[in-house]
Amino acid sequence: MNEQSKATLAAAATGILVGAAMVSTRAVTDAVSPQALAFLRYLVGVAFLALPALAVARPRYSWPDAVAVCGLGVFQFGVLIVLLNYALRTLPAATCALVFSSLPLFTLALAVAFGREAFSAKKLCGLLVAVAGLALLLGYAPGHAIESPGGGTLLAYAALIGATLIGAVCSILYRPYLQRYPVLPTSALAMCASVALLAAFCWLTGKPLAPALSAGQWAHVLFIGFSSGVGYLCLLWALARAPASRVMGFQMLGPVTAAAIELIGSRQLPSWIFVVSMALVFAGLFIAQRATREAA
Repeated sequence: MNEQSKATLAAAATGILVGAAMVSTRAVTDAVSPQALAFLRYLVGVAFLALPALAVARPRYSWPDAVAVCGLGVFQFGVLIVLLNYALRTLPAATCALVFSSLPLFTLALAVAFGREAFSAKKLCGLLVAVAGLALLLGYAPGHAIESPGGGTLLAYAALIGATLIGAVCSILYRPYLQRYPVLPTSALAMCASVALLAAFCWLTGKPLAPALSAGQWAHVLFIGFSSGVGYLCLLWALARAPASRVMGFQMLGPVTAAAIELIGSRQLPSWIFVVSMALVFAGLFIAQRATREAA
């Protein structure tokens, strides 16, 4: 298996873990503040990465690079998640998932604008087909209909769009550092920076770092942290080896995974809409991946 195929698998694994974490996040949003949940998410994530990170040789970062990696970590792992968690408290999970699924489109547009990638009409068409599949899936899922802008506050929508833009920008800016330094210690450094900032933010806003949760809720938090640690390690590993728009396209597997988990939990057979939606998402991703390989 070549490096590009491995990067594809790593990106797909990230999308699946994001979807599973989305279900768990929705389960605890009423019991913990967005700030505290983001702090716990990456505290647990860093804990899972700590031993492997200590086992490998630690690179010597230049001060400018270390500051840049920490800054990207603060935005990618801190600000983005706080904004997304805030949106999930107000807006339906399906609405958040659909808007956030436009992340690959933002990434492609910004990568072309920054001169990091060449424009590809075929890749754009593939991503649009996948987004259409998600819109069909989320718009008709029982109990998860997408609301109009009047269904939630404007601030929540602003937070959701802001989180999407931050994810796109960070995915593009990470690559030079991921090609210069090992991925594992770099991802741990980025997460540590976000944990420190989130701890300070919780303290300033009076939010408890260890909220009173039931055993089941703590299990969700631990899973969210685990999926974040492993998922973002896979994400950064893929970003070091493949174009950002290609890697971020697999974030569309998140809503699909979340919908599949909910379907399994409800013990229902998939509807024809679910099947068609899945086919559109996978077809769109296949077209986008083929376009990337043809352009290489």
